[in-house]
Amino acid sequence: MALKNTTARSCTLGGYPGMLLLDAAGTGLPTKVVRKGTYSFTAMAPTTVTVAPGNAAYFNIGYSDVPVGGEPTCPTSAAVEVTPPNQFDHLTVKATMAPCGAGTLVVSPVFLPVGSNSATTAP
Repeated sequence: MALKNTTARSCTLGGYPGMLLLDAAGTGLPTKVVRKGTYSFTAMAPTTVTVAPGNAAYFNIGYSDVPVGGEPTCPTSAAVEVTPPNQFDHLTVKATMAPCGAGTLVVSPVFLPVGSNSATTAP
């Protein structure tokens, strides 16, 4: 997922985004955000990145769609609220996801696609 800088100035981000799954009415669904985790594409070390105007920082999301324990089904989202690291405002993005384990999402820290703070975007 990308966080694009739409301002005329560079911005600095570091760490992990926040997320909240939403249903079709915009109501929050059970969501548990796990930082880093064990997926190879989320298990990178956090760094501070500087995003130039018009450019973007990225982060990866992973989840399991296999029910856990007594879960009969997993919540399916229509959208997700994304809060950039160390911010309070969020963006709402249409996204259909059905993460099991009480809505467990595993997220990577933000990274740049190229340069000294770059990382892979997929396994």
